Amino acid sequence: MTSIFLTNNVAKVEISPALGGAILAYEAKLNNKFVAILRKTNNVKSVLDSNCFPLIPYSNRIREGQFTWQETAISLPLNHLPEKHSIHGHGWQLPWTITEQSEQSLTLEYHYNIAEWPYAYLATQVFTLKEKALSITLTMKNTDNCAIPAGLGLHPYFNLTRGTLIQCDVDQMWAVDDECMPTQLVDKPSAMNRSAGFPVHGSNLDNVFTGFTGDATVTWPELSAKASISTSSNCQFLVIYSPEGEDYFCFEPVTHCTDAINMAGKGIKKTGITVLKPNEAVSISMKISPKALVI
Repeated sequence: MTSIFLTNNVAKVEISPALGGAILAYEAKLNNKFVAILRKTNNVKSVLDSNCFPLIPYSNRIREGQFTWQETAISLPLNHLPEKHSIHGHGWQLPWTITEQSEQSLTLEYHYNIAEWPYAYLATQVFTLKEKALSITLTMKNTDNCAIPAGLGLHPYFNLTRGTLIQCDVDQMWAVDDECMPTQLVDKPSAMNRSAGFPVHGSNLDNVFTGFTGDATVTWPELSAKASISTSSNCQFLVIYSPEGEDYFCFEPVTHCTDAINMAGKGIKKTGITVLKPNEAVSISMKISPKALVI
């Protein structure tokens, strides 16, 4: 499995086109040493052990892989057993093809023809390294002859220390059941109102937040490092996944809430589902900009 490396004097990124178009490593030089911005990985064999993968043509879960679109009942395979719901689409489980490459940029794509997902589309990922900052743009174009549902997201695994803090603006949080399916909108954790930031370690979240403004800062006091995160304006939902006992947390900008297509079908408003007409496209982007923490 061949990796592609984007490098300069102050940052390095490793990407695997064959393994779901995933990022395997991202480090930046801060205080004269390279710091892992995304979690440290070695000899990655599974995309779920990678550092970031694309969510396309939907993010998170579709309940039991079942939904109705334009009066047609759709049944998707359960693609991550024993998970009871179809999850994260196809991009993370398919090989991507290199279409453009330079020392500090890479473009990948795949063409999805009608199979388990009954609609054709073209997926594109562009990675750009500029000084220490890594930018990712994910695009989905409808190549079918009918209108299709669309949803996009990115799934980065950030390094987690005991003192890690997140500063971000969100409105509310979807509470979930024991299958991580949404139950009701509730207040966000009160600790997210702290001006210093929300302590991630021990938060044990796997929730979608609404009203994400697209900007955030992650701080690692132990590493004397921080990173600014900025996303495109259509990423109005945010998933924070911070499983207990792990050395990472996920900060996932997405265009819709969990099971958005079914929730919209029930009349729930503002789920974020996008409709693409033939030849229309939708894109999202995320930029991670690491900096040394001034003490």
